Amino acid sequence: MSVVPHTPSAPVEGARRLAADPRLLRGTGPGFGPLAKRFPREERTLLHVLRAQAEAFPDRDWLVFDGQDHLTFGAAEELSRRVAAGLATRGVAGGRVALLLRNQVEFMPLFLGALVAGGVAAPMNPELRGQLLALLLQRCDPEVLAVRTDLVPRLAELPSLGGVRLVVTCGDGLAPGDVHGIPVVAFEELAGADPAEAPESLPLPSDLAVLMFTSGTSGGSKAAMWPHHYLYLASAAASDALGHTPDDVLSTPLQMCHIAGLQVFAGSALHVGCTAHLKSSFSARNWWREIAADGATFAMLMGPMAAMILDSVPEAPDHRLAHVYVLPQPLGRVEFERRYGTTVIWQGWGMTEIFPHLPRKERIEAVPADTIGPAPAWVDHGVVDEFDRMLAPGELGELVYRPLIPDAMARGYFGDPDTTNRAFRNFMFHTGDLGYYDAEGRVHFVMRNQDGIRRRGENISAVELENVALGHPSVTDAAAYAVPAELGEQEVKLDLVLRDDTDLDVVHEWLRAQLPRYMVPRYLESRAELPRTPSQRVEKYKLAADGLERPAVREYDPRRP
Repeated sequence: MSVVPHTPSAPVEGARRLAADPRLLRGTGPGFGPLAKRFPREERTLLHVLRAQAEAFPDRDWLVFDGQDHLTFGAAEELSRRVAAGLATRGVAGGRVALLLRNQVEFMPLFLGALVAGGVAAPMNPELRGQLLALLLQRCDPEVLAVRTDLVPRLAELPSLGGVRLVVTCGDGLAPGDVHGIPVVAFEELAGADPAEAPESLPLPSDLAVLMFTSGTSGGSKAAMWPHHYLYLASAAASDALGHTPDDVLSTPLQMCHIAGLQVFAGSALHVGCTAHLKSSFSARNWWREIAADGATFAMLMGPMAAMILDSVPEAPDHRLAHVYVLPQPLGRVEFERRYGTTVIWQGWGMTEIFPHLPRKERIEAVPADTIGPAPAWVDHGVVDEFDRMLAPGELGELVYRPLIPDAMARGYFGDPDTTNRAFRNFMFHTGDLGYYDAEGRVHFVMRNQDGIRRRGENISAVELENVALGHPSVTDAAAYAVPAELGEQEVKLDLVLRDDTDLDVVHEWLRAQLPRYMVPRYLESRAELPRTPSQRVEKYKLAADGLERPAVREYDPRRP
């Protein structure tokens, strides 16, 4: 990783230099709150939390999907037990269970049921299809695949399902009896035939619980291995930081295949004992009506979503929404607050692998916009150069973290020891993101890895997009990179070297059939060759410098979500 030029918010005397003390810094933010410390260490798993909430509030709604499908704490525990029993009956208990599901009522019983059975859950983005879907299935190597019924045709399009031994369909619609010769069973059958007896024991906090896919912004999506304690801790710490109470109502369209939907909403509501509303899709025009109907007091969006709402909704209905967490801080934030009578918060930062900078309802005022706040007291952190040497305040480098307690972050990448060793070298986790820290100990996030693209709330791996494009018979070289979007964040541009005169429209239509919606490039351009460094890296900054207002650039409908 190279350190790039940066002008800090407060001038630092002298040229780039090493910090006087080469050690990482101890976090100066809060330690653990009451929810994180509620259970003894040996019981710090979400399964222990669910058991306690089911006993205390069996008939209270935990999750509500699209305003109509309700899952109470009691029903969630009962269904999780039944799923575990159904997996055991079919001889697949204790294995990996992949979930190709949207936010829907079957998600959590399957997710937690896999854990009750002593197995591992692997949520997957429901937009996946084709080559990328096959690749991620190969990376998590599941024995069971739970799939939304209307997505089953995507499975039939794959060459095989690898080691999958059972497919579970969820939701309305007809499903085939088998896919690639693998038996198919409906969720209702899996969870309905076996007694829901309490398990003799629950997993330990140190046991592996989840394979959570990273966004792939630094070389492709990786399956981060979450122990039960990290699954418990991230959502408990977020709940403590936000100060939620049982009277709060949470609402988001962000999916549970990502840390926001899973931890900041579903997990937080479980710890707090409140209700979370989860949507299977996002509609800018309907969002405020949904917030009012939910009675939401806290919500979360991505920056472009907030911009779309400002474009679409002149005024909000009567509502209870006190705070909305928006990442990154949206364009028009002040107008959003004025027009809709709510408070936007944005300071916070985390990754699939670690969630150190937790959002709070009290903003840090009079600081630069890139401020994400102090690191918590349970981590050491720092900013390092390409040789892992600690940098001084104000100097730009790579953000690194090291938890001070066991199992407080991911423990590596499943089936990928080389990438694990690179990311966790020198007893620190390397985020791949650039930032700096100031004299007050606050951390500032500046930019993501150069091969990452942030679009409509999704992180896109340029590497994965390029690899798919190279699968087209006419493409000999490809470079994907970010270009500015009208409503904040970024759009995707893909530059191609073609071996023949194939029309770009044909290539774009092929890409639409191969890629998740959010990865489909808005801009295509055919080039004679791609500029490269002596080490053969594509010089994408040169491509981006050419701009978009040229006849060679072909633009396609951005197709907002």
